[in-house]
Amino acid sequence: MTESQGASNSFMVSPYSAFAEPIVNAYLYNPLVDEITLKYPYKAEVETKKLEPTLTFAGRGLQDGRSSLIYQIEGESKVLYEGKTEVEIANGSFQKEIKLKNKFPEAKGVSWELFAEGTTPIGGYASLSWSRFHGQVKYLDGKWRSAYIKLVPVAFEHPGYLTVPVAEDGYFDALVPARVYAVINVDGTGYGYDSLERWAWDYDLTKDREDVFTIGRTELYGMRAFDIKSPLPTIFVMFRPTALSRCLQFDADGDGLVQGEERERMETAMRESPTVIGPELKVEDVRVWLDGKEEKIVQFSKIPEYDGDFWQVQYLMQIYPDPRPTRGVWHEIKVEVQSKESLHGKDIIDFGQGSVGFYRP
Repeated sequence: MTESQGASNSFMVSPYSAFAEPIVNAYLYNPLVDEITLKYPYKAEVETKKLEPTLTFAGRGLQDGRSSLIYQIEGESKVLYEGKTEVEIANGSFQKEIKLKNKFPEAKGVSWELFAEGTTPIGGYASLSWSRFHGQVKYLDGKWRSAYIKLVPVAFEHPGYLTVPVAEDGYFDALVPARVYAVINVDGTGYGYDSLERWAWDYDLTKDREDVFTIGRTELYGMRAFDIKSPLPTIFVMFRPTALSRCLQFDADGDGLVQGEERERMETAMRESPTVIGPELKVEDVRVWLDGKEEKIVQFSKIPEYDGDFWQVQYLMQIYPDPRPTRGVWHEIKVEVQSKESLHGKDIIDFGQGSVGFYRP
């Protein structure tokens, strides 16, 4: 690879790429701080986690097999870093995460070359772009726990995620690689004790974005939105809720956590019923917004979900927005739920918030 190979922004295409676009994208994350400190609301040691700069490659339209990838992180007319790694291409694509020792805030792009024995090398240049991701994390009860945000680029089965630190005042501000993230997990040290998680799915960070995430005692997992292929503007939204008060019914020793034999008893119960840890919701317990506009729920159903071992509960709701969402852009659906639970003889309202991106091609 020659110095500053990508200066012209040109690339060589693979016969597997349909000659449509660059076949490898690169994403560079330079965290603003080197570590985060986590303080727990119960008796536990203060924990420190390191945040490492990360370079991620995403390739598609490639020939399956093992290939060598050499690359250069480039600034303005100079090479900042050179490296080589191995990638495994399956179904024409690969994801590769590389931890870096240093940050490269002056980087502009990455030149790359892929080669395997018996094949013609292919190479190109991937421009780097970032979005400003900022806002606030709030806890519904007003108490603060150390919090952080995990960004999962593609899917849980791919290694690696990016961590965005959240300050003690609840605010966060970071430059993250511009892309749509499969999952965003807003979590904190109260998880499983006095709070759960706030999830966002198919989250559009191709541009700057500000958001406020509210964490309560219910989490909405596996959220998905989809329409039907017809002239009707129907959108369906699915989610799986977990209510903390239902989990803590299994806290026999009163330490505020479900662990060891307590967790085994909870999992045994989950083999018998889908609502052991999932709340019983009615349509009046749920609110939904599309791009900030609250929508009426016209149909609401409970669906038992079996994962091969346990039962949990999914809910499916239908909204009928007017006007119908525009094609070719990402829309945002936000859902909030609350359920009245009983825990150790006390009535408690468990609240949860989640969101999901919605795209009509």
